[in-house]
Amino acid sequence: MKRTTRSLVATIAAVAVLAVSVIGTAAQRTGMWSSRSGPLHAASGSLAAPAAACKALEPGEVTWVTLDEDGNVAETVESYPSEATKVTAAFEYACIPKKTTLITVWSIDGETVLTDKTAMKATEKADTWTTSLFMKDESALPDGEYGIDFYIGEDLLTSGKVTIGGGGDTPSSVTVQGTVTDSKSKKPIKGAMVVVLNEGVDAQTWLDEGGDSDIFASAKTDSKGQFTLDNPIDIGVKHAWLIGAQGYKPIVKQDMVIEEGAEDPVEFDIALVKK
Repeated sequence: MKRTTRSLVATIAAVAVLAVSVIGTAAQRTGMWSSRSGPLHAASGSLAAPAAACKALEPGEVTWVTLDEDGNVAETVESYPSEATKVTAAFEYACIPKKTTLITVWSIDGETVLTDKTAMKATEKADTWTTSLFMKDESALPDGEYGIDFYIGEDLLTSGKVTIGGGGDTPSSVTVQGTVTDSKSKKPIKGAMVVVLNEGVDAQTWLDEGGDSDIFASAKTDSKGQFTLDNPIDIGVKHAWLIGAQGYKPIVKQDMVIEEGAEDPVEFDIALVKK
């Protein structure tokens, strides 16, 4: 990996009076699932036949599965690969009482995206209930952590979580690039420095006494204010970030994290304020 020289350390230190700030609009540009088009749609099903003397559903733990062309469980999975078009949750039950309405709540990265109510047919037979989430246009689901909660009334019966992009196709790091501009004039700043420190390195300590060995990635903006870090940034890992340019107030962010599900490359718009 390309390393910076001591001149980079000196440049940042020269402009840095420690100031914590938000880095541009970066939080809005990390590949949020909501940017994907198309409404989400759920389908639920059970092959159980009606019957009468069941007193409790008694659901088992949620498992995640794939289905074959006939709608039967093909295999159990720990995660789904990127570009998956469907996720399917399943749980076993002992029987289904009369007048049972199952409420299913789907979430992506902790945000509820769909709530569904299904009248379950009464049965004394044990079986497996499956519920699938997919895009109405059958396009790929966004990478992220999918959650499902099953309720009867306000009582939570069982729940589970699974990841799309956890099957090895999701990168563990992403390229970071962007533009540094003057906050007032919006003009690009040439020669601005963007530095990402190694995990666990404190920004102020580095400014006081650090060296090149503490730098994980860095870049210098060109005449258009654009930069690309010289090392991919690890997803889900906290790094201290420092952005500085001569004549501008520095930005120092101690615990910056690229979240899972971020699109590659990640784009940052960074606005610096003149001193």
